[in-house]
Amino acid sequence: MPTTTDHGFASGGIVSRLLDISRIREKSMRFKFLMLLALVALCWLPLAVLCFRQYGPADFFNLFVRDIATHVRFLLALPLLLIARLAVNKSFKSMVDTLHETKIIDSDNSAAFEKIMKWSARWRNAWMVDVVLLALVYYAFYVKETSTLNNSNFYAPWLIKDDSLSAAGWWYVVFSLPVLQMILYRWLYTMVLWVIFLRKLSRIKLKLSALHADGVGGLGFLRYTQLSFFFVALGFSCLAAAGLNNVLIFSKVSLHDFQVLIISVLVFTILIFVLPLLVFVPLLSRVRKQYYLFYSERAWLCAREYEKELKAFSENPEARPDSSWHIDLIGSFEKTSDMKPVLIDKSILIAFTLAVLLPFIPVVAQVIPLKDLVVSLMKKFLG
Repeated sequence: MPTTTDHGFASGGIVSRLLDISRIREKSMRFKFLMLLALVALCWLPLAVLCFRQYGPADFFNLFVRDIATHVRFLLALPLLLIARLAVNKSFKSMVDTLHETKIIDSDNSAAFEKIMKWSARWRNAWMVDVVLLALVYYAFYVKETSTLNNSNFYAPWLIKDDSLSAAGWWYVVFSLPVLQMILYRWLYTMVLWVIFLRKLSRIKLKLSALHADGVGGLGFLRYTQLSFFFVALGFSCLAAAGLNNVLIFSKVSLHDFQVLIISVLVFTILIFVLPLLVFVPLLSRVRKQYYLFYSERAWLCAREYEKELKAFSENPEARPDSSWHIDLIGSFEKTSDMKPVLIDKSILIAFTLAVLLPFIPVVAQVIPLKDLVVSLMKKFLG
Protein backbone atom coordinates (compact mmCIF):
# COMPACT_ATOMS: atom_id res chain seq x y z
CA MET A 1 0.00 0.00 0.00
CA PRO A 2 1.20 3.56 -0.73
CA THR A 3 2.59 5.58 2.13
CA THR A 4 2.69 8.94 0.36
CA THR A 5 -0.61 10.77 0.82
CA ASP A 6 0.26 14.18 -0.68
CA HIS A 7 -0.65 13.74 -4.32
CA GLY A 8 -0.85 17.48 -5.17
CA PHE A 9 1.68 17.47 -7.97
CA ALA A 10 1.07 21.15 -8.85
CA SER A 11 0.68 22.36 -5.26
CA GLY A 12 4.09 23.98 -4.79
CA GLY A 13 4.96 27.65 -4.99
CA ILE A 14 4.59 30.83 -2.99
CA VAL A 15 0.96 31.38 -3.98
CA SER A 16 0.05 27.93 -2.68
CA ARG A 17 1.97 28.52 0.54
CA LEU A 18 0.05 31.75 1.16
CA LEU A 19 -3.22 29.95 0.50
CA ASP A 20 -2.19 27.20 2.89
CA ILE A 21 -1.59 29.81 5.61
CA SER A 22 -5.23 30.82 5.24
CA ARG A 23 -6.14 27.13 5.61
CA ILE A 24 -7.89 27.25 2.22
CA ARG A 25 -7.76 23.46 1.98
CA GLU A 26 -10.22 23.28 4.85
CA LYS A 27 -12.59 25.81 3.31
CA SER A 28 -15.52 25.27 0.98
CA MET A 29 -15.30 25.56 -2.80
CA ARG A 30 -17.19 28.85 -2.56
CA PHE A 31 -14.49 30.28 -0.28
CA LYS A 32 -11.76 29.10 -2.65
CA PHE A 33 -13.56 30.75 -5.56
CA LEU A 34 -13.79 34.02 -3.62
CA MET A 35 -10.07 33.84 -2.83
CA LEU A 36 -9.33 33.40 -6.52
CA LEU A 37 -11.53 36.39 -7.38
CA ALA A 38 -9.76 38.45 -4.72
CA LEU A 39 -6.34 37.72 -6.20
CA VAL A 40 -7.57 38.52 -9.72
CA ALA A 41 -9.13 41.75 -8.46
CA LEU A 42 -5.91 42.79 -6.70
CA CYS A 43 -4.01 42.35 -9.96
CA TRP A 44 -6.46 44.08 -12.31
CA LEU A 45 -8.76 46.46 -10.42
CA PRO A 46 -6.07 48.87 -9.12
CA LEU A 47 -4.78 49.20 -12.69
CA ALA A 48 -8.22 50.27 -13.89
CA VAL A 49 -8.78 52.70 -11.00
CA LEU A 50 -5.34 54.31 -11.21
CA CYS A 51 -5.56 54.64 -15.01
CA PHE A 52 -8.98 56.28 -14.81
CA ARG A 53 -7.76 58.78 -12.19
CA GLN A 54 -4.53 59.61 -13.98
CA TYR A 55 -5.68 59.70 -17.62
CA GLY A 56 -9.33 60.75 -17.47
CA PRO A 57 -12.32 59.13 -19.24
CA ALA A 58 -11.18 59.66 -22.85
CA ASP A 59 -7.61 58.41 -22.53
CA PHE A 60 -8.79 55.72 -20.11
CA PHE A 61 -10.88 54.24 -22.90
CA ASN A 62 -8.23 54.66 -25.60
CA LEU A 63 -5.29 53.41 -23.54
CA PHE A 64 -6.72 50.99 -20.98
CA VAL A 65 -10.11 49.70 -22.13
CA ARG A 66 -8.73 48.93 -25.60
CA ASP A 67 -5.71 47.18 -24.04
CA ILE A 68 -7.03 43.66 -24.61
CA ALA A 69 -3.75 42.06 -23.54
CA THR A 70 -3.94 43.38 -19.98
CA HIS A 71 -7.53 42.23 -19.54
CA VAL A 72 -6.74 38.78 -20.91
CA ARG A 73 -3.64 38.46 -18.71
CA PHE A 74 -5.48 39.04 -15.45
CA LEU A 75 -9.15 38.27 -16.15
CA LEU A 76 -8.68 35.13 -18.25
CA ALA A 77 -5.16 33.67 -18.26
CA LEU A 78 -4.52 34.16 -14.52
CA PRO A 79 -7.79 32.42 -13.42
CA LEU A 80 -7.16 29.64 -15.95
CA LEU A 81 -3.68 28.98 -14.59
CA LEU A 82 -4.96 29.01 -11.00
CA ILE A 83 -7.91 26.71 -11.75
CA ALA A 84 -5.60 24.39 -13.66
CA ARG A 85 -3.98 23.38 -10.33
CA LEU A 86 -7.23 21.74 -9.26
CA ALA A 87 -7.54 19.80 -12.53
CA VAL A 88 -3.92 18.62 -12.55
CA ASN A 89 -3.87 17.64 -8.87
CA LYS A 90 -7.15 15.74 -9.13
CA SER A 91 -5.97 13.90 -12.23
CA PHE A 92 -2.58 13.15 -10.69
CA LYS A 93 -4.20 11.62 -7.60
CA SER A 94 -6.44 9.53 -9.84
CA MET A 95 -3.37 8.34 -11.75
CA VAL A 96 -1.59 7.29 -8.55
CA ASP A 97 -4.69 5.44 -7.34
CA THR A 98 -5.03 3.67 -10.69
CA LEU A 99 -1.40 2.56 -10.64
CA HIS A 100 -2.01 0.84 -7.30
CA GLU A 101 -5.51 -0.50 -8.01
CA THR A 102 -4.46 -2.13 -11.28
CA LYS A 103 -1.35 -3.67 -9.66
CA ILE A 104 0.92 -1.85 -12.11
CA ILE A 105 2.53 -0.80 -8.83
CA ASP A 106 2.60 -3.72 -6.41
CA SER A 107 4.76 -5.06 -3.61
CA ASP A 108 7.65 -5.68 -6.01
CA ASN A 109 8.02 -2.09 -7.20
CA SER A 110 6.17 -0.04 -4.57
CA ALA A 111 9.41 0.95 -2.81
CA ALA A 112 10.86 2.35 -6.04
CA PHE A 113 7.60 4.19 -6.74
CA GLU A 114 7.45 5.71 -3.26
CA LYS A 115 10.99 6.94 -3.76
CA ILE A 116 9.84 8.75 -6.91
CA MET A 117 6.85 10.23 -5.07
CA LYS A 118 9.06 11.54 -2.26
CA TRP A 119 11.48 13.01 -4.80
CA SER A 120 8.54 14.74 -6.46
CA ALA A 121 7.24 16.18 -3.18
CA ARG A 122 10.71 17.38 -2.15
CA TRP A 123 11.40 19.29 -5.36
CA ARG A 124 7.82 20.52 -5.68
CA ASN A 125 8.04 22.23 -2.31
CA ALA A 126 11.71 23.30 -2.39
CA TRP A 127 12.09 26.83 -1.01
CA MET A 128 15.17 27.46 -3.13
CA VAL A 129 13.07 27.13 -6.28
CA ASP A 130 10.76 29.89 -5.06
CA VAL A 131 13.74 32.10 -4.26
CA VAL A 132 15.19 31.62 -7.75
CA LEU A 133 11.83 32.26 -9.40
CA LEU A 134 11.32 35.42 -7.34
CA ALA A 135 14.77 36.62 -8.35
CA LEU A 136 13.91 36.04 -12.01
CA VAL A 137 10.59 37.84 -11.64
CA TYR A 138 11.94 40.95 -9.94
CA TYR A 139 15.06 41.05 -12.07
CA ALA A 140 12.61 41.89 -14.85
CA PHE A 141 11.73 45.05 -12.90
CA TYR A 142 15.12 46.54 -13.72
CA VAL A 143 14.93 45.40 -17.33
CA LYS A 144 11.42 46.65 -18.02
CA GLU A 145 12.31 50.33 -18.00
CA THR A 146 14.80 49.88 -20.84
CA SER A 147 13.14 47.11 -22.87
CA THR A 148 9.46 46.24 -22.60
CA LEU A 149 8.46 49.67 -21.33
CA ASN A 150 10.06 51.24 -24.39
CA ASN A 151 7.53 49.26 -26.42
CA SER A 152 4.65 50.16 -24.10
CA ASN A 153 2.74 51.71 -26.98
CA PHE A 154 1.46 48.21 -27.79
CA TYR A 155 2.51 46.12 -24.74
CA ALA A 156 0.53 48.28 -22.27
CA PRO A 157 -0.14 51.80 -23.66
CA TRP A 158 -0.98 53.23 -20.23
CA LEU A 159 2.27 52.03 -18.64
CA ILE A 160 4.29 55.18 -19.39
CA LYS A 161 3.24 58.78 -18.73
CA ASP A 162 5.57 61.73 -19.22
CA ASP A 163 8.52 59.41 -19.96
CA SER A 164 8.22 57.53 -16.65
CA LEU A 165 6.10 54.82 -15.10
CA SER A 166 2.52 55.87 -14.46
CA ALA A 167 0.85 55.19 -11.11
CA ALA A 168 -0.84 52.15 -12.64
CA GLY A 169 2.50 51.19 -14.20
CA TRP A 170 4.12 50.99 -10.77
CA TRP A 171 1.40 48.69 -9.43
CA TYR A 172 1.68 46.60 -12.59
CA VAL A 173 5.47 46.21 -12.36
CA VAL A 174 5.67 45.77 -8.59
CA PHE A 175 2.65 43.52 -7.94
CA SER A 176 0.39 42.45 -10.84
CA LEU A 177 3.02 41.32 -13.31
CA PRO A 178 5.18 39.52 -10.70
CA VAL A 179 2.14 37.51 -9.54
CA LEU A 180 1.37 36.44 -13.10
CA GLN A 181 5.02 35.72 -13.92
CA MET A 182 5.49 33.75 -10.72
CA ILE A 183 2.58 31.49 -11.65
CA LEU A 184 3.84 31.17 -15.24
CA TYR A 185 7.37 30.26 -14.16
CA ARG A 186 5.95 27.86 -11.61
CA TRP A 187 3.97 26.06 -14.31
CA LEU A 188 7.05 25.81 -16.52
CA TYR A 189 8.93 24.35 -13.56
CA THR A 190 6.04 21.96 -12.90
CA MET A 191 6.19 20.77 -16.50
CA VAL A 192 9.90 20.05 -16.11
CA LEU A 193 9.16 18.07 -12.95
CA TRP A 194 6.39 16.23 -14.78
CA VAL A 195 8.73 15.12 -17.56
CA ILE A 196 11.33 13.94 -15.03
CA PHE A 197 8.61 12.18 -13.01
CA LEU A 198 7.39 10.30 -16.08
CA ARG A 199 10.95 9.42 -17.01
CA LYS A 200 11.62 8.01 -13.55
CA LEU A 201 8.30 6.14 -13.61
CA SER A 202 9.16 4.55 -16.95
CA ARG A 203 12.42 3.19 -15.58
CA ILE A 204 11.00 1.10 -12.75
CA LYS A 205 9.57 -2.37 -13.35
CA LEU A 206 5.94 -1.52 -14.04
CA LYS A 207 3.64 -4.55 -14.30
CA LEU A 208 2.34 -3.96 -17.81
CA SER A 209 0.77 -6.37 -20.30
CA ALA A 210 0.73 -6.36 -24.09
CA LEU A 211 -2.68 -8.07 -23.89
CA HIS A 212 -4.37 -5.07 -22.25
CA ALA A 213 -7.39 -3.88 -24.21
CA ASP A 214 -6.17 -0.26 -24.45
CA GLY A 215 -3.43 -1.36 -26.85
CA VAL A 216 -0.65 0.45 -24.98
CA GLY A 217 0.23 -2.06 -22.30
CA GLY A 218 -2.32 -0.75 -19.79
CA LEU A 219 -1.00 2.83 -19.58
CA GLY A 220 -3.79 4.40 -21.62
CA PHE A 221 -5.15 6.19 -18.55
CA LEU A 222 -2.03 8.40 -18.57
CA ARG A 223 -3.50 10.18 -21.58
CA TYR A 224 -6.18 11.64 -19.31
CA THR A 225 -3.56 12.77 -16.83
CA GLN A 226 -1.75 14.57 -19.64
CA LEU A 227 -5.03 16.11 -20.83
CA SER A 228 -5.45 17.70 -17.39
CA PHE A 229 -2.79 20.20 -18.49
CA PHE A 230 -5.22 21.53 -21.12
CA PHE A 231 -6.05 24.67 -19.12
CA VAL A 232 -2.35 25.40 -18.66
CA ALA A 233 -1.78 25.22 -22.42
CA LEU A 234 -4.87 27.36 -22.97
CA GLY A 235 -3.60 29.96 -20.52
CA PHE A 236 -0.20 30.15 -22.22
CA SER A 237 -1.83 30.51 -25.63
CA CYS A 238 -4.20 33.22 -24.35
CA LEU A 239 -1.20 35.28 -23.26
CA ALA A 240 0.48 34.95 -26.67
CA ALA A 241 -2.72 35.71 -28.58
CA ALA A 242 -3.53 38.73 -26.39
CA GLY A 243 -0.08 40.19 -26.92
CA LEU A 244 -0.42 39.78 -30.67
CA ASN A 245 -3.87 41.37 -30.53
CA ASN A 246 -2.40 44.48 -28.90
CA VAL A 247 0.23 44.74 -31.61
CA LEU A 248 -2.48 44.65 -34.27
CA ILE A 249 -4.59 47.27 -32.47
CA PHE A 250 -1.93 49.79 -31.48
CA SER A 251 0.84 49.27 -34.05
CA LYS A 252 -1.29 48.67 -37.16
CA VAL A 253 0.91 45.87 -38.48
CA SER A 254 -0.21 42.94 -40.64
CA LEU A 255 -1.18 39.60 -39.16
CA HIS A 256 0.87 37.91 -41.86
CA ASP A 257 3.99 39.26 -40.19
CA PHE A 258 3.27 37.01 -37.20
CA GLN A 259 2.60 33.68 -38.85
CA VAL A 260 5.90 32.43 -37.48
CA LEU A 261 4.81 33.41 -33.93
CA ILE A 262 1.58 31.43 -34.17
CA ILE A 263 3.40 28.39 -35.55
CA SER A 264 6.06 28.74 -32.84
CA VAL A 265 3.41 28.77 -30.10
CA LEU A 266 1.84 25.62 -31.56
CA VAL A 267 5.21 23.86 -31.71
CA PHE A 268 6.12 25.01 -28.19
CA THR A 269 2.81 23.72 -26.84
CA ILE A 270 3.28 20.34 -28.50
CA LEU A 271 6.81 20.09 -27.15
CA ILE A 272 5.94 20.72 -23.51
CA PHE A 273 2.42 19.28 -23.32
CA VAL A 274 2.45 16.33 -25.74
CA LEU A 275 5.97 14.98 -26.11
CA PRO A 276 6.42 14.07 -22.40
CA LEU A 277 4.40 10.91 -23.07
CA LEU A 278 7.14 9.74 -25.43
CA VAL A 279 9.33 8.83 -22.45
CA PHE A 280 7.38 5.55 -22.28
CA VAL A 281 8.31 4.48 -25.82
CA PRO A 282 11.37 2.41 -24.73
CA LEU A 283 9.41 0.71 -21.94
CA LEU A 284 6.38 -0.10 -24.08
CA SER A 285 8.64 -1.32 -26.90
CA ARG A 286 10.30 -3.75 -24.49
CA VAL A 287 6.93 -4.97 -23.22
CA ARG A 288 5.70 -5.62 -26.75
CA LYS A 289 8.91 -7.39 -27.71
CA GLN A 290 8.85 -9.52 -24.54
CA TYR A 291 5.28 -10.69 -25.11
CA TYR A 292 5.79 -11.14 -28.85
CA LEU A 293 8.78 -13.42 -28.32
CA PHE A 294 6.97 -15.29 -25.53
CA TYR A 295 3.88 -16.06 -27.62
CA SER A 296 5.97 -16.71 -30.71
CA GLU A 297 7.89 -19.40 -28.84
CA ARG A 298 4.75 -20.93 -27.35
CA ALA A 299 3.02 -20.75 -30.72
CA TRP A 300 5.52 -23.20 -32.19
CA LEU A 301 4.79 -25.79 -29.50
CA CYS A 302 1.06 -25.32 -29.88
CA ALA A 303 1.25 -25.37 -33.68
CA ARG A 304 3.15 -28.67 -33.66
CA GLU A 305 0.64 -30.18 -31.23
CA TYR A 306 -2.31 -28.95 -33.29
CA GLU A 307 -0.75 -30.43 -36.44
CA LYS A 308 -0.61 -33.83 -34.69
CA GLU A 309 -4.28 -33.54 -33.72
CA LEU A 310 -5.23 -32.66 -37.30
CA LYS A 311 -3.26 -35.62 -38.62
CA ALA A 312 -4.97 -37.91 -36.11
CA PHE A 313 -8.33 -36.46 -37.15
CA SER A 314 -7.61 -37.20 -40.82
CA GLU A 315 -6.93 -40.82 -39.93
CA ASN A 316 -9.81 -41.10 -37.44
CA PRO A 317 -12.79 -38.75 -37.97
CA GLU A 318 -13.96 -39.38 -34.43
CA ALA A 319 -10.79 -37.80 -32.98
CA ARG A 320 -12.04 -34.23 -33.57
CA PRO A 321 -9.40 -31.67 -32.37
CA ASP A 322 -10.25 -28.86 -29.93
CA SER A 323 -9.43 -25.68 -31.87
CA SER A 324 -10.58 -23.16 -29.24
CA TRP A 325 -7.20 -22.94 -27.53
CA HIS A 326 -5.53 -22.44 -30.91
CA ILE A 327 -7.89 -19.58 -31.75
CA ASP A 328 -7.25 -18.01 -28.34
CA LEU A 329 -3.51 -18.23 -28.94
CA ILE A 330 -3.86 -16.53 -32.33
CA GLY A 331 -5.93 -13.74 -30.72
CA SER A 332 -3.32 -13.18 -28.01
CA PHE A 333 -0.53 -13.16 -30.58
CA GLU A 334 -2.38 -10.64 -32.77
CA LYS A 335 -3.12 -8.42 -29.76
CA THR A 336 0.56 -8.39 -28.85
CA SER A 337 1.53 -7.58 -32.44
CA ASP A 338 -0.95 -4.68 -32.55
CA MET A 339 0.25 -3.09 -29.31
CA LYS A 340 1.48 0.48 -29.81
CA PRO A 341 4.56 1.81 -28.00
CA VAL A 342 3.34 5.44 -28.26
CA LEU A 343 0.77 6.88 -25.83
CA ILE A 344 0.09 9.95 -27.96
CA ASP A 345 -3.15 9.64 -29.92
CA LYS A 346 -5.56 11.87 -31.83
CA SER A 347 -7.36 13.02 -28.67
CA ILE A 348 -4.11 14.39 -27.24
CA LEU A 349 -3.10 16.13 -30.47
CA ILE A 350 -6.56 17.60 -31.10
CA ALA A 351 -7.01 18.82 -27.52
CA PHE A 352 -3.72 20.70 -27.30
CA THR A 353 -4.00 21.98 -30.86
CA LEU A 354 -7.37 23.48 -29.92
CA ALA A 355 -5.84 24.92 -26.74
CA VAL A 356 -3.40 26.82 -28.95
CA LEU A 357 -5.70 27.82 -31.80
CA LEU A 358 -8.87 28.88 -29.92
CA PRO A 359 -7.37 32.08 -28.39
CA PHE A 360 -6.06 33.10 -31.81
CA ILE A 361 -9.49 32.94 -33.50
CA PRO A 362 -10.57 36.46 -32.30
CA VAL A 363 -7.18 37.77 -33.47
CA VAL A 364 -7.44 36.24 -36.93
CA ALA A 365 -11.08 37.34 -37.14
CA GLN A 366 -9.86 40.94 -37.27
CA VAL A 367 -8.37 40.17 -40.68
CA ILE A 368 -10.54 37.29 -41.93
CA PRO A 369 -14.33 37.40 -41.34
CA LEU A 370 -15.30 34.87 -38.66
CA LYS A 371 -17.79 33.14 -40.98
CA ASP A 372 -15.14 32.55 -43.65
CA LEU A 373 -12.69 31.39 -40.97
CA VAL A 374 -15.14 28.81 -39.56
CA VAL A 375 -16.03 27.52 -43.04
CA SER A 376 -12.33 27.19 -43.91
CA LEU A 377 -11.56 25.27 -40.69
CA MET A 378 -14.55 22.94 -41.18
CA LYS A 379 -13.40 22.13 -44.71
CA LYS A 380 -9.92 21.26 -43.45
CA PHE A 381 -11.13 19.06 -40.58
CA LEU A 382 -14.13 17.44 -42.33
CA GLY A 383 -13.07 17.34 -45.94
